[in-house]
Amino acid sequence: MQTALHLSMWHAVLGGALLAISIAAPPGPVTTIMANSSMRGRMRESLLTAGGAIAGDVVWLALAIIGTVAFLNQRPRVVGVLGIAGALLLLWMAWRTWRTRHADMQANAAAGSWKIGLFAVLTSPFSLAWWLANGTLLYTVWGWPGIVAFFCTGALYAVAFTYAFRWVGRKAMSAIVWVAYVSVVVLAGFGLYVGWTSLRLLHG
Repeated sequence: MQTALHLSMWHAVLGGALLAISIAAPPGPVTTIMANSSMRGRMRESLLTAGGAIAGDVVWLALAIIGTVAFLNQRPRVVGVLGIAGALLLLWMAWRTWRTRHADMQANAAAGSWKIGLFAVLTSPFSLAWWLANGTLLYTVWGWPGIVAFFCTGALYAVAFTYAFRWVGRKAMSAIVWVAYVSVVVLAGFGLYVGWTSLRLLHG
């Protein structure tokens, strides 16, 4: 009996860790902002952005637990308004990144922050959809071991990601410029797509 419980706990930990990778690994606005900051040597900004994103996931998890995520899923216009705010945020970040694409290593513009990470997650319809699909699973099936593994894995991934891109940034200034260009495309692309999706929800 004790062995079965022990295995169940480790299954929950593994499941939570894999879920964290599924939300952290795909390229997106938060990872783009983190990469741009890390390669310019602004480690603190990258980690704060990750911390804000993780805080946003904590909020979504809490909403999933109390059923608010399912409620929002039935209110597409509310999600549309949130999405418009998120789209404007992403387009603003793309513009700031474009302006400073040739800036030096320690440039202060186009900076990430805890608030940027938080609002990027809270205003994203994609985050809502992800937590609608996975929030109940994380809480009801894997419980606290899965939840702890999820957020610990997310934090460790953020640290590894930040230092990996810092190492790349030290190798070549040209790499920083290229990451800035990619950042502009990713942020603007996500911004336009989120805005388009949100307008469809508002007029649906």
